[in-house]
Amino acid sequence: MTKLSCLGADLRTLTSSITRSLCDQIFTSPIHWTKATAFADSATHAIDFGPGGLSGIGGLTARNLEGRGVRVFIIGEKGKNGAEVYNSSQVKFDQRWTSKFTPGLIKTR
Repeated sequence: MTKLSCLGADLRTLTSSITRSLCDQIFTSPIHWTKATAFADSATHAIDFGPGGLSGIGGLTARNLEGRGVRVFIIGEKGKNGAEVYNSSQVKFDQRWTSKFTPGLIKTR
């Protein structure tokens, strides 16, 4: 698998080193943001390994995915989300707005 073919792909299907793939994606490969953030409906979490704050893309990604039930972790942001990522008993899930605010019929009589 070439480094460009894994951009925007599910990393669980990666057959090479995940560390090498992440390093290539972070440092040398172009970003195809539309493809990279087109998550499947079953996606529940995304991780931003960048610096966080104004320099990072995690906040923008979180806003773009808001309401889809995808929780974005910004690891580089002074460790605020680190504990949740590294301890599976602390992982939280966001609610999908489509399930929360879907219109329904109500019988009044």
